Amino acid sequence: MIRGLYIAASGMITRQIQQENLSNDAANINTPGYKKDKIALKTFQDVMVENRDKIINGKGYRNPLGNLGMAVGIDEVKTDYSQGILEETNRNLDFAINGEGFFTVVDGDGNKFYTRNGRFKIDSEGYLTTMEGYKVLGLDENDNEIEISVKDLNFELSSDGTINTGDNIVKFYISNFDDKQNLIKDSSNNYTSDIEPNIVNSDVKQGYLEKSNVDATEIITDMIKIMRSYEANQKVLQQMDETLGKAINEVGSVK
Repeated sequence: MIRGLYIAASGMITRQIQQENLSNDAANINTPGYKKDKIALKTFQDVMVENRDKIINGKGYRNPLGNLGMAVGIDEVKTDYSQGILEETNRNLDFAINGEGFFTVVDGDGNKFYTRNGRFKIDSEGYLTTMEGYKVLGLDENDNEIEISVKDLNFELSSDGTINTGDNIVKFYISNFDDKQNLIKDSSNNYTSDIEPNIVNSDVKQGYLEKSNVDATEIITDMIKIMRSYEANQKVLQQMDETLGKAINEVGSVK
């Protein structure tokens, strides 16, 4: 019966984490370039349970309880990098990638980040930056890495993917990765990686933003399913707790 409590509790914990993940996706439904996360669950035989009830000299130690059948746990979180819908904004500093790759940006310490959020601005020095202030990187005519200086709003992305800044002709530094699951996403919707990216020539559109790939209808449907599953596990847990209470207080009592 005790193992039954663990099974029901593991189901509740898993559903809670799934619900939190869906809530985060829903909160970013209007974030340009945001990619939703999917939670993969472990197979039943992979779930191990343990506690710290083993006390030696007043200190708690891990106490493995063994495999737990018919339980469920979180295996990993995978990001869905599918293309989002492109929305026309008519803003000169909005850009959207239609295809593979990420805009490459750099912070003040030279650390590179990768993002699908193409909502940029111009800083006080005339450089194209993200809203966080990271400078957008481009490639010059010799494919050398360069920070994009546009000086003012009056510039256009040509049909061949280049920007004539007056001093240089540059194109966006679009990075891509063979295995995107190695990317690490931060709270600002930027990605980092220890792996050197490939440079690709993707179609970049000016005056557009890529919407998040979160589907509101799918989110609501999944939330309802998860809530019902959570409630079912909660009822099982309550019934087992009541049964266990009767076994302790009534079956074993001396009258």
